[in-house]
Amino acid sequence: MNKNSGHSSFSKSLLSWFEKEKRTLPFRKNKDPYKVWLSEVILQQTQMETGIIYFEKFIERFRSVHDLANAEQEEVYSLWQGLGYYNRAKNLHKTAKIVSKTKGGFPKKYESLIKLPGIGRYTASAISSICFNEKKYVVDANVYRVLSRLFGIKTNIKKPKAYNDFYELTSSLGKNVKKTGDYNEALMDFGGSVCLPKNPKCENCIFKKRCFAYKNNLIKTLPVKNQNKKVKNRVFNYFVFENKNVLLVKKRSKKDIWENLFEFYLSENKSSKKAIEYLKKNVKITLPEPNKKSSFALLSHQKIHVLFYHYLIQTKEDIVSLKKTLGMKVLKKTDIKNLGFPKVIDNYLKSHC
Repeated sequence: MNKNSGHSSFSKSLLSWFEKEKRTLPFRKNKDPYKVWLSEVILQQTQMETGIIYFEKFIERFRSVHDLANAEQEEVYSLWQGLGYYNRAKNLHKTAKIVSKTKGGFPKKYESLIKLPGIGRYTASAISSICFNEKKYVVDANVYRVLSRLFGIKTNIKKPKAYNDFYELTSSLGKNVKKTGDYNEALMDFGGSVCLPKNPKCENCIFKKRCFAYKNNLIKTLPVKNQNKKVKNRVFNYFVFENKNVLLVKKRSKKDIWENLFEFYLSENKSSKKAIEYLKKNVKITLPEPNKKSSFALLSHQKIHVLFYHYLIQTKEDIVSLKKTLGMKVLKKTDIKNLGFPKVIDNYLKSHC
């Protein structure tokens, strides 16, 4: 790690900036660990503007961790819809149930927090420092970006050693700060509003004169994050069965993407012809010609080509037959909003149902 004489004044300058420029955020009104935890989980993989909308929806519906714990999983997933990475919602519900049964509420110490489902090093550090002033330091994309640019650190942040290196640096920079939570929030705010991934506001940066990346024209190069990860290509053939005001859906139970979300009848096959043949072998009725629509779902590690085959089933008897044969659930269109669907299916429902 590169270190320089600017370390000693870094935290002082950062906190001075934070006092004047910190963002007004709904989860900062107090240091309620429930709200801090909820916001941190939502903001993983989510832009701040979107995250705030979802945070306020959750708080309006679940005013306390006990309310969240007592909710049905389907309702939690329904509110989460559109955020993706549904394992976060699953763990959110699990942790709420655990905390709700504890007399003292959320644990105050990092070592206890990190044992809860879905709470990793970053979230445990954030809750323990912001709510209970424990000297634990956050390391996230903002921290990697700000510190690597400012101090010229060329460690590949995708490598396992990066976390420990950056944790050591940020803890040394913030060790003399009285309120560790303020220091952590200041660093995250600075990365989220000034030292942006693209088009950072260098001209307004308080560290411009000593920033290694700015002085050496390396803003676009730092942080280093080389990663050769193969993207998996998949083809999902969804068969949409509609009869008047109802659709057939099924909960996705595989240990795979979108687990526990609802979907249409699925055949994963790169050949549409084989997928339709497979369907016809498994049903007892003669199917009409479907309408077809395609879509893409690009995830961080998968590219999914989705084909929708929409069948308008004329009789109630036929829809009941399909339900039984394919192990589906009848869903009234008016109840669509009560279930959680993958984003690509949610978009299809909004435009075609």
